[in-house]
Amino acid sequence: MAVLASLLGVLGVVVFGAAVHGGSHEPPIVVIEVGDPIDQLQIDYIVEVLSADSVHLFILKIDSPGVSSGDVVRLYQAVESAGAPVVSWIGPEPAVAYGGAAVLAGIADIRSAAPGARVGYLNPVVQRDPARDFDDVVAASGITVVPDETLFDSTVTLGAEVSEIPGLVDRLDPALGQLILSLDGTSVSRNGVTWQISTASLQTVGEEVFVVATRSVTFTKPQLLNRFLRLGARPETAFLFLLIGAAFAVFEFYAAGRGLMAVVASVSFLIAGYGIATLPMWWPGLAMVLGGLGIVVWGFAQNRVDWRAVLGSGFLVAGGMFFTTSRPAYPPSAVMVVVAVAVSVGFIWYSLTTVVRGRFATPTVGREEILEQRCLVVEALDPEGVVVLDGYRWRATADRGVFIGAGAGCEIVGVTGLVLEVDPLK
Repeated sequence: MAVLASLLGVLGVVVFGAAVHGGSHEPPIVVIEVGDPIDQLQIDYIVEVLSADSVHLFILKIDSPGVSSGDVVRLYQAVESAGAPVVSWIGPEPAVAYGGAAVLAGIADIRSAAPGARVGYLNPVVQRDPARDFDDVVAASGITVVPDETLFDSTVTLGAEVSEIPGLVDRLDPALGQLILSLDGTSVSRNGVTWQISTASLQTVGEEVFVVATRSVTFTKPQLLNRFLRLGARPETAFLFLLIGAAFAVFEFYAAGRGLMAVVASVSFLIAGYGIATLPMWWPGLAMVLGGLGIVVWGFAQNRVDWRAVLGSGFLVAGGMFFTTSRPAYPPSAVMVVVAVAVSVGFIWYSLTTVVRGRFATPTVGREEILEQRCLVVEALDPEGVVVLDGYRWRATADRGVFIGAGAGCEIVGVTGLVLEVDPLK
């Protein structure tokens, strides 16, 4: 073991590559990547992997700011009952393990972290259920984690001055490959059974000593649908997709068509909706976002860049900053919020304006000539619907609130913003 330890720093990533690709028919080492806020989808994925048979060692590779929602009791019990030793590694730098993710690291048989990793903010364990504190969750799970009380509302950065955190981290390993190789020969007792970890062996060729992998390393990933939905697992991404969906929905509405924009808006709303359903939402913040979108669209529909554009953008930024109650563990990224607002508002004002100008640019569809022209109703006006004028689809409303069925003719009597006002033909 002493010779093995002395070789780790020299071999580094090269040796780990051999460990990954090195083959044998022995049970593999399974690496489970735990990233972003943990929710029920990821809990189900981790529990399923931990229930696998014929595994020599499980490694939880953690870089997560905590548990946003889900049944953590089931997660912790799955770690306790796994059919092979479980190792946690918080890394690589600058990985974090906060709240329920830190507890997950603490219940592993061997607990490691990379220098530069940060651990803390143990309360709340589940962000969306802050009423259940650390002691309640630990008691319900039947696990034993006794951390320093200062970590309930603060963090510790591991490094030269802090090499371990009682109850959570016992050792430092700069790289995952070094961790795997250094575990060779380690004994672990769990559920009344003693496991002898075997990950590598030393072989001498001539006068050279080499580390040779004895097991394959398998990196697991959740299903594609789970990874797709979890694009909205962070506050800033859920906020971003909400604005993208709204911007494309507005474009589709005023473009008076059903096509690619509607598909993009639907997909974006799906991802944003998943984030809203799993993140610890601050509902007044969401209301500010929706109100800001309404004000921005209102100003655009009136074709006026005035106080509504400024007020709506202000509401969007403020709502995005306080979109969730996940502070201080993982607040929305201020940079992404500002960029998302700027891009979405710019898209609504400038892209849609280009479409509208394109419609009014031709001699046959000018603002002066458009009045008193006749058009065909393709979606019934009750009082709003869609008409076709010279091959272009337009949003329209019956001027006096009367019903005009599809296929009927009507006359344009006015234009409000981007909506035609029409009367039925006499």
